[in-house]
Amino acid sequence: MVLRGLFLLIGIAAVSALGAEVVINTPGYYRGVVADRLVINASGVWLEDVTVRGGYKEVPLPQTMTAYRVKPAVGCLVVAGLNVTITNLRLECAAGLLIFNSSGVVVRGFEARGPVEMAVYKRGLGIYVYNSTDVRVEGGSLYGFHDCVYVEYSRGVSLVSLKAQGCRYGVHVMFSEGVSIKNSMVSDSYVGFAVMYTKNASVVNASAVGNRAWAEGYGFLLAELSGVVRGCSAVDNVHGIYVLYWGGTRVLVEGCVISGNYFGITLRGRNATGVEFVGNVIRGNVVEVDHMGVGEDAPAALFRGNLWGGHASPSPYYYASAFSDLMTATEGALAYLAASPARFVIDAAMGRPIAHDPAPRPDERAPPYLLLLALLLVPLIWKSR
Repeated sequence: MVLRGLFLLIGIAAVSALGAEVVINTPGYYRGVVADRLVINASGVWLEDVTVRGGYKEVPLPQTMTAYRVKPAVGCLVVAGLNVTITNLRLECAAGLLIFNSSGVVVRGFEARGPVEMAVYKRGLGIYVYNSTDVRVEGGSLYGFHDCVYVEYSRGVSLVSLKAQGCRYGVHVMFSEGVSIKNSMVSDSYVGFAVMYTKNASVVNASAVGNRAWAEGYGFLLAELSGVVRGCSAVDNVHGIYVLYWGGTRVLVEGCVISGNYFGITLRGRNATGVEFVGNVIRGNVVEVDHMGVGEDAPAALFRGNLWGGHASPSPYYYASAFSDLMTATEGALAYLAASPARFVIDAAMGRPIAHDPAPRPDERAPPYLLLLALLLVPLIWKSR
């Protein structure tokens, strides 16, 4: 306890001496750090009750690498070390927390706010994990960044109980391995969860709600990855779940609710072998499944045991749509026609089968066919009286 108190005094003394920019170069326990910029360039550091207000200066995003590029000068809180723990953190910066070349980093209990009045392309990243391993970010909220959370070239990253809003990307993962996203939610953004070119990814109990920014919007954007999306919700987005594939995608979407989107599921690419939708609820989307294939008439994606809105029978289900081809040919320019009641007549007469579910789960909310037939006959019976 005496040693911890000594570390606390050392930490406070260092903060007082360094003023607006604080650099921690020695291991220890620090509490109550307040700075305009904080750099942790040491291992074995524990910080508690940290406030960093770096202001809302424009942050140009460098483009010399495939996606972004690590730039230590960009980030009002920078971590470069081993076994660093930060709890109860508050960030108010255009570019927030940068974790790079690090391992064993834990960030728990935080609030990060970006410059919402600034154009999105001028904002930085809320949390940027680069070339790091064994990182856990848990229990925090982020608002108003370019990417609320961005993980790149990293392994063993856990993102737990996060809430992101008002970003271009809520949670964005690229070129990584073993990334886990759990119990998190993204809303009012352009893309909720984007997992791309990543191995062994896991997205569990995540919700993407109301992502419709810039007249577009994706709940889950999945591309050339291996992993699982389980127990998730995609509700009220433009695209609920959008899968890009070119033969390298191996993803299981299981036990999810895909409802109230313009496009429930969008499949785009060539060779969807390895893409599976099992035991999901797919209902109430304007277009349940949209297929934009390259050189293929129907996707090879597997559908099994899903609940399809309006299908009350356990018999095999075929979802057909003429509007999938129409929107592919026009790059979405005529997508508004899919909202017309006439769409159902056109789909029934001209629709191309897009999804085949050999053993669907019956929709108990769907009215029985005999009841529908009786309702159709009521006007005829009434007129004949």
